Amino acid sequence: MSNYEEDTKFTKQLRTQLRQLIHYAKGADTSLQREVAEKLANEAVKPDRQVQIVELGGLELLLPLVASTDHEVQRLAAHALANLSVNADNQIKMANEGGVEMLIELLETTNSHIQRQAAKALANLGVNSDNKATIAEKGGIKPLIRLTLESPESVRVESVAALANLAVNDDNEVAIGEMGGLEPILDCARSRNSELVSQACRALRNLSVCPNNRKIILENDGVDLLEQLVNSGNDRIRAQAERALTNLGYQTGK
Repeated sequence: MSNYEEDTKFTKQLRTQLRQLIHYAKGADTSLQREVAEKLANEAVKPDRQVQIVELGGLELLLPLVASTDHEVQRLAAHALANLSVNADNQIKMANEGGVEMLIELLETTNSHIQRQAAKALANLGVNSDNKATIAEKGGIKPLIRLTLESPESVRVESVAALANLAVNDDNEVAIGEMGGLEPILDCARSRNSELVSQACRALRNLSVCPNNRKIILENDGVDLLEQLVNSGNDRIRAQAERALTNLGYQTGK
């Protein structure tokens, strides 16, 4: 089967499934909801599918499902939204259709798998400059900070990544510091999980532009920590630590 024929078949099947699920979603058919949400999450890894799914009404389906009483439906719907939100146009559409508020609500659940996907989706949405402000206005910063402090590492990675993206905004940068976000991010930078450390260093780089944040980092032994991380064998960690130290007024020897 050619790529064209495969795409045509997928599009026809997807259109049918979406129509069915939008209908059944009102009748609480959780097995069908799980099935289609999982299929969309898997297909949305592919860039062309990210466009197709939204064009065919995927958001009309997925956004209501994040409010399901079934945790697996919520997780799969959030997973699909996280994958769809990689696309720049989808980031705008998702925010315009109330996705920011829905995802922030998911951060407040007690299910770490749902929290992880919601934080990942917000991290992607937070790439968009308008969405950075929207996420903050809707109250997203505080729960993200909480998750960096008291969650499994997989959730902390996505929460810190979201805060790093939100921090590329002057008001958000100040707010994250004032809400106590720097201390848990510094703790994340002390982890043995290289991805968590990398995201934490990126967040520290973005947050260290603000004078008050620089003061907090200095008071919490951030310079010593970053100087250690500059010697990391991980290129991503080293590069972000170097930039953070430069913002703090320290030379890295290069």
